[in-house]
Amino acid sequence: MSALVEVWSSVDLGSFARGLIRELEALGWRARHRFEVSDDTYRGAASLPARARVRWSSYVSYPLHLRRRLREEEPPDAIVVCTNTFYAPAVALRDARRLGVPLIHWVFDLFPEVLVHSGKLRPGGPSERALSAVTGAIFRDAAANVFLGEKLLTHARSRYPAIHNAVVIPVGADGHEFTTAPPHPRGANVPLRLLYCGNLGRMHDTRTILGLLARRRPQGWTMELRGHGAGFRAFAAAPSVIGAGAGVVLGEGLPADVWTAAMKDADIALVTMKPGAERLVMPSKTYSAMVAGQAILAICPQDSDLADTVTRHEAGWVVVPGDVDGLEAAIADAVADPAALLARRRNAFRAGHQLYDQRPLATRWDGLLRSLVAG
Repeated sequence: MSALVEVWSSVDLGSFARGLIRELEALGWRARHRFEVSDDTYRGAASLPARARVRWSSYVSYPLHLRRRLREEEPPDAIVVCTNTFYAPAVALRDARRLGVPLIHWVFDLFPEVLVHSGKLRPGGPSERALSAVTGAIFRDAAANVFLGEKLLTHARSRYPAIHNAVVIPVGADGHEFTTAPPHPRGANVPLRLLYCGNLGRMHDTRTILGLLARRRPQGWTMELRGHGAGFRAFAAAPSVIGAGAGVVLGEGLPADVWTAAMKDADIALVTMKPGAERLVMPSKTYSAMVAGQAILAICPQDSDLADTVTRHEAGWVVVPGDVDGLEAAIADAVADPAALLARRRNAFRAGHQLYDQRPLATRWDGLLRSLVAG
């Protein structure tokens, strides 16, 4: 298969996209990831002017670039356009159909519901109705719609019944750097390391962690919070974090080489989700943590793809948002029973590499792409 498939997003999707491209090429595709904003630019946009430039690139220049690509360059054999930026698939759809190029709508988040849930859009207003019409048209007319989880697809179908060729493929992670580094027991008297690393936006819960730190300083464990987003601004302003002492570290995201080492060293990954977000998103950091051999401490509603993943593989704990007692108990359990913690970490590592690494996931993409290109 020498056909060309392009994956488009406004912002660099990082290691998991590079892993997917590599594995598709191993299966015989010519594959490339095209984006407008580099990961360094996105993570480094701390000032108001820098964030404005990122927004301009994401919402204006990127859709124009995507449209120009389909109108002026030799067309690919298939194009995957993710919901980052959410209306980009609609921009590309007409030209893709004119050229006979199958367009795959990769649904990272469900819009405009995410905007409503985050308070950026009034529910039931004209803007929501207009954007819902755009989303419905994409679902109906795309050659395929790829969702990250079964519950996300079920909710989308409740809102948009005419979803054409719906497929569930987890976003996964690139596990090749962690294959030879399975979990190992933590040394005696060495504190357990809890790590949150990545974006912490308006779909993520912060109040449960803040509630824990307000009542309990780390004992037998440390917590490192690394990344960017509205949630980190909440952490930075909270006295419970500022005064937590040496056991809590709050900082910016990590460079790639430092990130890899930090992921290997962490025992437990914190993954959070606000109530209501379980119908709209699936945090991709879950899979990166699993292939790195971290147990998952998921602060999320029970009825979610995230909770299902942790429970199905016995890979950690699920704590309902707001349940500070439950969060405290889960950490105490991990500290008190290192053998059980190690078992959870090994379960996460095994499932991560067998099911959520890009190598097995690329075979599912390969089957979908071949069906569309052959058609």
